[in-house]
Amino acid sequence: MYLIGKNMVLKYRSYDNNEIVNSSKQSFKINSLNYFHMEFLEALTTCILSSGNRTIQLTRSDIIVSHHFKNIRISSKSRHDVIRLISIDIKYPSPLNQYLVADNPLIHDMMNDTNKDLCYICFKKIHSQICHNYLDILQIIASKKRDKYYDFQSQRISGLLLTELLHNHRQKISKVDSDFPSKKVKYASKDTQAGALMSYIASHHGQVTLSEMANEFGYQKNYLSRLCQKLFKQDFIHLRLNIRISLAKEQLKLTTKSIEEISNELGYKEVSSFSKQFSQITGISPQNWRKKSSSD
Repeated sequence: MYLIGKNMVLKYRSYDNNEIVNSSKQSFKINSLNYFHMEFLEALTTCILSSGNRTIQLTRSDIIVSHHFKNIRISSKSRHDVIRLISIDIKYPSPLNQYLVADNPLIHDMMNDTNKDLCYICFKKIHSQICHNYLDILQIIASKKRDKYYDFQSQRISGLLLTELLHNHRQKISKVDSDFPSKKVKYASKDTQAGALMSYIASHHGQVTLSEMANEFGYQKNYLSRLCQKLFKQDFIHLRLNIRISLAKEQLKLTTKSIEEISNELGYKEVSSFSKQFSQITGISPQNWRKKSSSD
């Protein structure tokens, strides 16, 4: 662990198979400067992270960003060095906390979210090595003794890392796997709104009505319907259906549950209805999807 300044922390740790990630959230206000605690979790190999009823499959170099991580179990065929976690208190002068990532509002919404204990954003399909290299540098600095030069470097590198993650972020962020800032998102960015709505549907296994969602987010039904069309270019019914199918793909690939069990969890009364919709959207039956994904 490397202590930055008087109270700030830069910390690195690697985790092995079957370990549990349980870090502590920190937030400081010192000398009129705000310190925002942020954590970067990077998959060093293919693995599965699970917490409660949520399961996320990661491949090498996928990155999850959060305030802090809690009760996350790691599962992988590799035994050692499955993921690495870098925690840092990022310093920014209030209220100019967007300067780290220019004017992108996504991380800004996360920084300013005070209504939810835990939220995280999952970045996948990161083809560039730049993010990995920035994390390498932060890991090296974390092993050094306290020094004002390392303080300066770690702050700037963290900002550059966030900036690189947010570059073309719509192609990288997995909205179904992420858990975006709190439900009070009426005045948040479009990315945060879209992510929060998708996260809510996914957390309820696609079994939620337009009325229930409108009530949860404090919207009128008609407004929420128009918002779905604006954000996703599709109505609520098709959005919910596509999320259901995405969750089904994940279950078929990651679990040994029967197709009937998966169908029931996603709210289908008949397995035949589930299989028909799955085939219509994917062009392949659930059985064949499972065979194909297991051989990939």
